[in-house]
Amino acid sequence: MRNRKGSKRFENHDPIEETENVYAILPPPGTIIGEATEEEMETAAALEIRHMAFVRLQDMNIRFDGVSYKEILKEFREFETDSSAFWRGVCRRLSVPYEWAIRIDHANGPIYIGDTGEHELLEIEETD
Repeated sequence: MRNRKGSKRFENHDPIEETENVYAILPPPGTIIGEATEEEMETAAALEIRHMAFVRLQDMNIRFDGVSYKEILKEFREFETDSSAFWRGVCRRLSVPYEWAIRIDHANGPIYIGDTGEHELLEIEETD
């Protein structure tokens, strides 16, 4: 892994220890946990494009007939299957739980913990 000046690193290269709660070991959002390969960067970008196309389609509030619905449903399923397979592979390579929201910077390659708000909820629960 390249070391980026001023960046936080998740330095656990051993497989994740057994834990009752995978979020208990979740680093803070923005923590760089690895570097993406060129292929991973390209795949992540392609998946992001497909995702955004579906989001825009949903935002259009278009009505579909039965045949169109079945076709678009098939495309959604293919996207979800491709996305899940890709992210499972990245998580397996990094030895991090699949449940963590991780992102890839398509331009520069760092893989980092995304900001889902879950981390903030954990901190709130711990202080109560």
